[in-house]
Amino acid sequence: MRYSNFTIAFLCFFVSNSFAIELITTTENQAADEIKQEFDIDNLLISVNNRLSEHQRNEYDYDLLLTNIKNEKENYNKAILALPNEILKENNANNYFKEIETLVKNIDSLEKKSVSDEVRNKENYQDILKQYDIINSKRIQKIEQLSSLKKKIVNRIITELSSAENIKSIDLESSMTCSKFQSINDCLKDTEKYTVKNTVNSDPFLSDKSVLLSYKVIDASMNMNGELHYKVNMTFKPSYNNKIESMLNDKLGLKSTVVTLTSNVDADWYVDGAKVGTGKKINSEVTLGKHGIVAFYKTMKKSTIETIETLDANLVFNYLFDDTDNQSALK
Repeated sequence: MRYSNFTIAFLCFFVSNSFAIELITTTENQAADEIKQEFDIDNLLISVNNRLSEHQRNEYDYDLLLTNIKNEKENYNKAILALPNEILKENNANNYFKEIETLVKNIDSLEKKSVSDEVRNKENYQDILKQYDIINSKRIQKIEQLSSLKKKIVNRIITELSSAENIKSIDLESSMTCSKFQSINDCLKDTEKYTVKNTVNSDPFLSDKSVLLSYKVIDASMNMNGELHYKVNMTFKPSYNNKIESMLNDKLGLKSTVVTLTSNVDADWYVDGAKVGTGKKINSEVTLGKHGIVAFYKTMKKSTIETIETLDANLVFNYLFDDTDNQSALK
């Protein structure tokens, strides 16, 4: 009778004896670094983020100007309504007309300024958008060149994997607990499939399409409690697979991830010049690489250049505002 109840606790050591394929060679890694350096956007992001911040301040000032115009027009309307009574006051009539004239001139001056500021703000914003277009163009060019490099890397890997000489040999040392009523052979047979599967899952060059060429038990011993310690050697014919694809995308920065932007106020959020939302917490999808993040609240702003290098789902960037920031912005 066989007993197949067992638990597995792997303490594994892998050694590649006859497999020299590199995921990315030194030359390829250098080429990737040169592409990233050629299309570096740090200075551009800092400059355009500052311009966007200035634009937001100008827009805030423009809104204040419109409010001022509205208030002056209300004062003018009140003055006109009170004009008949003021005319009856002979001593004050001339001064009152001068006050109305001053209001008219002030309104006219403010309206001219509002027209000028509106045109200036629109032109500045269009120029800012053009700068972000340049940044996005450089980012696209970088992605295109990195994608082209990736194709060359993939072709190299596939060519090397297809060579008959490339056999992946893995030595594994592990331990597990079997039923104490099992023999060593039965215990090893029960775990062989799991051992192979675990090895395939943990190695980037192996997949379910890889061919297992041999599985040899080198040594095995089991004590009276059913604790088995064993060493095996496995050889595989490796194959290109999704794990390699994913790792190449990670290393070359060809993937996107979601970042969380948080604040203590309902801020307006911009990523690379594009507004992505308003609130105390929002999520935004970005590609791996450098991005300009700006948070606005009233006259205040917080901005940083962030380098996203991981697909970690817990990337959080926090921007806090307080009254001190507001007082500084109003000076």
